Amino acid sequence: MVRSLQEFSEILRYKELLRNLVARDIKKRYKRSTLGFLWVMLDPLLMMLVFYIIFSGLFGKTVGNYTAYVITGIIMWQLFAQGTKVSSMAFIHNRNLISKIHLPTAIFPIAIVGSSVAHFIFSLVPLFIIILFSGTIPSYYIPLLPVTIALIVIFSVGISLTISTLTVFFHDVVYIYDVILIGWMYLSAIFYPVTILPQKLQILMSLNPLYHYISLFRACIYDTTLPIIEHLIFGTAFSIISFAIGWTIYHQNRDKIIFYI
Repeated sequence: MVRSLQEFSEILRYKELLRNLVARDIKKRYKRSTLGFLWVMLDPLLMMLVFYIIFSGLFGKTVGNYTAYVITGIIMWQLFAQGTKVSSMAFIHNRNLISKIHLPTAIFPIAIVGSSVAHFIFSLVPLFIIILFSGTIPSYYIPLLPVTIALIVIFSVGISLTISTLTVFFHDVVYIYDVILIGWMYLSAIFYPVTILPQKLQILMSLNPLYHYISLFRACIYDTTLPIIEHLIFGTAFSIISFAIGWTIYHQNRDKIIFYI
């Protein structure tokens, strides 16, 4: 416990390094791209267009304002998936810094999740443009948006710490996690309503953390019919569990990482 608190305080002392790592990750991601940072806004729009063309005929009548429904799901999913996927190699890609400089190694996956938050903030631009031009009334739950973001960020940090630590010892974890992410996306009600599922599957959906975070996001943006208290309770529980597991796995193996990267 004492060592954990010490590392938390170290991460706070290295906040300038954390900011630089976040900026580095953002620049590196779009370094060779012609459109550069514009992809942050174009990517969710293009994905929304694909889902709309394919699925609007099936689910458009079941879901009110299908464009808002899809893009909110995509943006929230990308906040989680991009950060955790890239952070799987956080320790390996930063082996030079870890082996030469004394610093809290947890700062590397945390920085990658931080860069995903920066991308998320800019991706809100096309979302609110769609909300504005579609005539959708913004939700009165919007003050809870920072809470929703905080919950999914804590959850993502926990997953990132777990995946990045395991990858140091078992490189196949990267490929396994890629497959898990594909299945996870289709199980998170991004482009289809949960109501089309059988009752048993709807109950099982409550065990999917991303379903709760996406539902919270939709409630904060436009859909006030969602049971926000239920999603808040589940979302908070999953965030705490994820972070506790991730930090425990990382902390127990922290001193071994340098010998395997």
